[in-house]
Amino acid sequence: MDNLTDIKEIWQTAIKNLEAEIGADATALWIRPIKPLYIENDTLKLEVPDSIIYNTVKERYEEKIINLLLPLTGKKVRIDYSMSLAPSSQQVRPAPPPAAAPAPSNLYSFNPHYTFDSFIVGASNRFAYASAEGVAKNPGQNPFFIYSAPGLGKTHLLHAIAHGILKANNSARIHYTASETFVNEYIDAVRGKADGAEAFRSKYRKLDCLLLDDIQFLVDKERSEEEFFYTFNALFESKKQVVITSDRPPRELAMGQRLVSRFLQGVVADIKLPDFETRVAILRQKRDQHTYDIPDDIITFIAENVKKSIRELEGCLITVGNFCSNMKINPSIDAVKEIIKDHINDPDQEEKKVTIDLIKDVVAEKYNLELKDFSAKKRSEALAFPRQVAMYLACTLTDLTLKDIGEAFGRDHATVMYAKNKISQLLQTDPYFNETINQMLSKIKNVSNSG
Repeated sequence: MDNLTDIKEIWQTAIKNLEAEIGADATALWIRPIKPLYIENDTLKLEVPDSIIYNTVKERYEEKIINLLLPLTGKKVRIDYSMSLAPSSQQVRPAPPPAAAPAPSNLYSFNPHYTFDSFIVGASNRFAYASAEGVAKNPGQNPFFIYSAPGLGKTHLLHAIAHGILKANNSARIHYTASETFVNEYIDAVRGKADGAEAFRSKYRKLDCLLLDDIQFLVDKERSEEEFFYTFNALFESKKQVVITSDRPPRELAMGQRLVSRFLQGVVADIKLPDFETRVAILRQKRDQHTYDIPDDIITFIAENVKKSIRELEGCLITVGNFCSNMKINPSIDAVKEIIKDHINDPDQEEKKVTIDLIKDVVAEKYNLELKDFSAKKRSEALAFPRQVAMYLACTLTDLTLKDIGEAFGRDHATVMYAKNKISQLLQTDPYFNETINQMLSKIKNVSNSG
């Protein structure tokens, strides 16, 4: 048990089990930077990089770690900590905050690296960034709703808002939570003691700022959605700040209209895929942060070929940096191309994006229409039905929002949603129509890929 190899294996197993409980992001942020040194008698010695990680692990995760180590070591260990830059026998003591500016009790709930200063601003996220800064400087602008595909910086902005508010008011009661955690907490509360639900409500409704990540997780969870609705109202009426993120705009959330309408009362900002210049800036920042010796031509190559998310960009950079460091080689374009090949799409095999115009062309040909008919005010069945088919195909084949699709047909998002649902139901009951749609789908894809 005292063997270093053994303790490393035990620690990795414990981390893996902990990740299943607290999630990959929290594990990567707070647990993986820790290094197990040795286990002696009933004491496990851990090396932590800084006092922020020490405080967070000690307060939030130590008991979980001890319980997970019990079946792996056969005994209940106590944990002793040391600083990375200090002798291993020196126990870490969290530095006391200055008397004039005590650290807020919830400071360690927020990622210290997710600040406004570390957020790279570009055309794709400028409005969301500026709105987030405004909320941090003047809380109470309700609500603030941010949406984007995963990995584009929504969570970063949530934590940055927390840091910004705390900078001006270090006693502010701020809580960040993923919607999944909110649901699980609510379930535990109503299943627990008689006063569990009341304690849950008190926790959330007495906040100065609630930061709720990935609200789409509340979809189809009626009781949790209702509980959030009343929590939102309580905070809103008290002029407290509510910030929400989602992977889709408010109108496309399959949630109660009363909640969606409240989201639309405030600022709604989207974050699009970063352009090339922003991707380069992000990679350079991450390179400096990780102190990798990676030249700009490699940075440019990664930025040109990895476009889906900031998270994936950083993952590629870390992979390249660690590979070149461990293998003791200088990075080259050929080497990097091989290292990140799983993140690079083959341009010859990558499907071209389908356009609304192409969909209109194919549907117009099928139903003997002119392109102008799709935007005509007429509502005759001869025009309305092909238009609904085209809207359904646009929802199926493009990444456009319902609002964007509606604008392309001179209609609103509700009309697009109605068309999508109508055609979907028809496909389930009419085999002949199903075949017609499949033929149009194949033609659209063939024309797009050959264009």
